Amino acid sequence: MISTTVAAGLTTGSELKIWILLVVGNMFAAFLAIRALGHFVKREWGEMVTLFVAAVAVGAVIWAPDSVKALLTGVWDKVSGSA
Repeated sequence: MISTTVAAGLTTGSELKIWILLVVGNMFAAFLAIRALGHFVKREWGEMVTLFVAAVAVGAVIWAPDSVKALLTGVWDKVSGSA
């Protein structure tokens, strides 16, 4: 008798969200590493620093979306006067 194990399917959207963020985050990191290496080799320091700053902002949204949402909500509440 052969026993097989079937992988559990995605039951809610949260597992899919986590999986997508993991895949996108890793692709983003690989893309940035290639671009940063190119800027380093060409000695384009300004572009490399700009890439790093943009990477930090986009990386925060990809890898910590809940924290970024809380931060932006808090900033908006203070700007709009609802806090």
